[in-house]
Amino acid sequence: MKLEAIDYNAENAQQLFVESLRNTGFGVLKNHPIQQQIVRSIYDNWQQFFNSQDKVDFRFNAETQDGFFPAEVSETAKGNTKKDIKEYFHYYPWGQCPEQLKTELQNYYQQAGNLAAELLSWVENNSPTEVSQLFTQPLPDITARSL
Repeated sequence: MKLEAIDYNAENAQQLFVESLRNTGFGVLKNHPIQQQIVRSIYDNWQQFFNSQDKVDFRFNAETQDGFFPAEVSETAKGNTKKDIKEYFHYYPWGQCPEQLKTELQNYYQQAGNLAAELLSWVENNSPTEVSQLFTQPLPDITARSL
């Protein structure tokens, strides 16, 4: 399988992206609008958070599924018997988040949601009729509910 990164700025980016999804199951973009510096900063800042004891103050809310999930509540992958050893943080704009991380994370969340909606519009606009006629709603609307 040949997987190529599609240049977001290319004239035919939409067609190439959807073709890659159809042929490989993957779509890889380069030169997209989300700056790597933002992603790097988020990783660095969250690494500090996970290395601190502040994380326990944001233990997950079972009803809303937001917050810090410690390793003891991690899941077991399908077909396995051992738990995944991981801790993670589910972020939602309406949920809990350390104040010092919220602005940066909300900015990224919005940018990623906008890009996702755009990519879904590419899929919708470049899908074969026999596929697109089965869509029950405009694809970009899928992300609108979560933004």
